[in-house]
Amino acid sequence: MASWLPRTQVPGQRLSVSATTTPLLPGASALLDLPGMGRLGHFLAVSTDAPGWVSFYSSAAAREADGSRPITQDPAPGSGVLLDLVTTTTALTITAPPGGTYFSTETAAAAPLLRALVRNTGTAQAAIALTVSAVVLAP
Repeated sequence: MASWLPRTQVPGQRLSVSATTTPLLPGASALLDLPGMGRLGHFLAVSTDAPGWVSFYSSAAAREADGSRPITQDPAPGSGVLLDLVTTTTALTITAPPGGTYFSTETAAAAPLLRALVRNTGTAQAAIALTVSAVVLAP
């Protein structure tokens, strides 16, 4: 007999998910995993509570491979970078560009995770809170 698991997201559902890094020195980075975003969706907005460079990835492997890329270099096509943005003290919330779709290429049995890398671009140590607003297309 098959096991049934209830859905935690409904296609077309808007949601916001937040996570916070440990305190980061200027220039330091932290890995964040955002659960509950589904396997496929559209970014609506991304916000941080301190200036930061935030990158989203289709898998943990893509995040690992991209971790040392400088901010002045665009990600390579097909690298698994889904969205790459910088927040500043005057713009801590960024509205996602049209077509800002996220997806997971990982085939884990557990719930999918949206993978992110957050870098402190400010001048002071900060624990950066990241909030992602999205529309789930596939749980």
